[in-house]
Amino acid sequence: ILLKRIREQWATRCNVKGKGSCSLPSGSAAPTDLELSEVGMIDPKVLRRLCESCTELQVEPTEGKEYSVTLVGQPGVFVDPCSPQDPYPHRLWTQAAKYFEELKEEDGLFPGGRYACAQILKSRSLHFLKNRSLGEICHIVQLGISQKKLLGYSDGQLVPHGRSEECLKERAAEHQQPVVTASQQPEVLYASWEQVYEGLKALLESSTNPAPNMISLSNVKRLFRSHFNLVLSETVLGYPRVGDMLQDPRLSGLCRLEALSNGRSCLPARGLRGSSHGGGL
Repeated sequence: ILLKRIREQWATRCNVKGKGSCSLPSGSAAPTDLELSEVGMIDPKVLRRLCESCTELQVEPTEGKEYSVTLVGQPGVFVDPCSPQDPYPHRLWTQAAKYFEELKEEDGLFPGGRYACAQILKSRSLHFLKNRSLGEICHIVQLGISQKKLLGYSDGQLVPHGRSEECLKERAAEHQQPVVTASQQPEVLYASWEQVYEGLKALLESSTNPAPNMISLSNVKRLFRSHFNLVLSETVLGYPRVGDMLQDPRLSGLCRLEALSNGRSCLPARGLRGSSHGGGL
């Protein structure tokens, strides 16, 4: 994170495009990927040595090879942007909801990164974010995505939740309709609950990747299409997310989800033994 923030600050303050002065106004939008690429890379080993050689900085090791850097003599008052705790008043969320709902389309496209989105929101001098630090706004953005349903993703960008892919899927799930994309064929076969059960059973029995009798959650839909020529649409089955669908009571005796080091995976239900042979529908 430190490396990224230094490159962002350098791209913002220096004239990487050869135009204008050597610094931009406070609150300017985050630099683009092109601007960052023109700044160049920073050697992380050199950066750490520089931090350790500075008497005004304190370097502390953290998890793995990571480390933190703080100012000597300054209290470490940092906001954890990933914290699920919500310390903000109800009025802030009410005003934020109204703001995002009323945004025009062109003003409602934000960078996909939490930090870059927070930078833009802070630059707009919004009344409900008055006196909030950039760290607090990062946290507010995260809570707006994960809990409050104020923001969501669409084509890799953050947008008001009502225009997000998640909201689109939620609406489709309510009516048990597929989310049809422009590249999708007009006539496709969607898997029924019975086909989902039999298909998952066959896949779990034959799967060897990432381990025997295990399927990565991200691969479930692709495997259904390649093995059975069926589209596994969670919204057709009434769910906005694949993970939620796989925890439906109709599948409880067949499979379970488990968070592993490489992400969530689908495994046989406890007490159910997998076999080494595959099957078909």
